[in-house]
Amino acid sequence: MARKEIERHDLFEKLDSIKCQSVWVRAAERLGFRITHGGKHPYVVRDPENLNDADFRSSVTTIPSNLHRVINQKIFRQFQESPIFVRMNLSEEDLWRALDLL
Repeated sequence: MARKEIERHDLFEKLDSIKCQSVWVRAAERLGFRITHGGKHPYVVRDPENLNDADFRSSVTTIPSNLHRVINQKIFRQFQESPIFVRMNLSEEDLWRALDLL
């Protein structure tokens, strides 16, 4: 699968401003994803239609507790390139809006 091109490079480079898991969790919930685990453990963003948490295909991305620019960029790409994200007909702009960066 070819990597999707980022449209807003200016915002992509500024993803280091996200320091808390709660920003990603809130964005995922706004977009309609399910969230599992959390607390002292990483959060897992999952397919809202596949309720089987043991099914690896339900996972979109994992949000660790220690965030920095590179990890945030990886999480962003995992959202954008997920077949679940595509199936839900979401766009890069939707993700920026959910993160309150647009």
